[in-house]
Amino acid sequence: MSRRVCLKDIAAEAGVSVVTVSLALNGTSNEKNQARVSEAKRKEIREIAERLGYRASIAGRILKSKRISDIGLLFLEESEQARDHLEFSDLNIQVNRLCRERGVRCQLEWFDPIHDPEGIPGILTDGLIGGLLVAGNPAGRSKEFLEEHFHLPFVRIGEPAPYSVMLDFSAALEQTLAQFAVSGHKRVALINGPTEVRRFREFEELFLEKTQKYGWKDAAERIFTIPHFGDYARSSLEAVEAIFRRPDPADAVLVASGQSKSVITLIERMGLHVPEDVSVVHFIATDRESEKFAPRLSAIESQAKLLAENGIDILQSLMNGEKISRPQRLVPALFRNRESVRHPKN
Repeated sequence: MSRRVCLKDIAAEAGVSVVTVSLALNGTSNEKNQARVSEAKRKEIREIAERLGYRASIAGRILKSKRISDIGLLFLEESEQARDHLEFSDLNIQVNRLCRERGVRCQLEWFDPIHDPEGIPGILTDGLIGGLLVAGNPAGRSKEFLEEHFHLPFVRIGEPAPYSVMLDFSAALEQTLAQFAVSGHKRVALINGPTEVRRFREFEELFLEKTQKYGWKDAAERIFTIPHFGDYARSSLEAVEAIFRRPDPADAVLVASGQSKSVITLIERMGLHVPEDVSVVHFIATDRESEKFAPRLSAIESQAKLLAENGIDILQSLMNGEKISRPQRLVPALFRNRESVRHPKN
């Protein structure tokens, strides 16, 4: 069976960009974007598409004949990170469940904008969806296309946008620190994810703000930031060494979820016990990864179900042309105290 012709094939034949091909074939209601492709070039591109056997013209006819109710779900993440991204897995399950309940189809695509900065996800150009949920961070051409040329309604999950649903960590972090305080902890540390990512940067800012309330004025000295796309095993070791080899080691630590299990293993190799010597709470986590560990991990967890519900509610309203009363929504994270935080002393 021959390979299906894609926009990149047409672009190469016509000597133009994939964006130009998409605008020529799919069209857009945006006059500024229409003006970017001359009528002569538009005709040339369509003739090349027909000669090569490009099949997306079927989608174009569908678009013209009726409104498409299908919802797209686009995950944007670096390849290796995507393999361990349980948040995306939970969100995928919840979005698909809700779509089934509402009688609409969900189309999924994962795309790595880090290793393919010039690429554009097919779900943005195929014309087979009526609206899109976007999780993760676009970069390169995919970011440009989504922000400037994508003419369908879309909602960002976890990142700010005109229409977005994001996690609010404030109350859950407050509960976590209150639990540390009542359990008698004096030296609280943070092993954070890369602060190039908005949620880790905001989490650190909240940590510094809220630790002052309990008199932990040296909290800023007990922060270790995991480098972006680094050697995570080595970074975990360096974090544990930096925080627990001090003359005044931490007695409680918040750990970004992807590092939590290796950090606990390294802590216990030092002869310390969780939670007797060190309490551990991991954050931006899922209940699945929290429960499947010994001890069961106390955690600040995202709520995939509420993220999905709010995202789909906004998106379907946009697809129906309805006015959105709350275009940016916050979903509270949850603090669940399990077995990795020691009990208050009597």
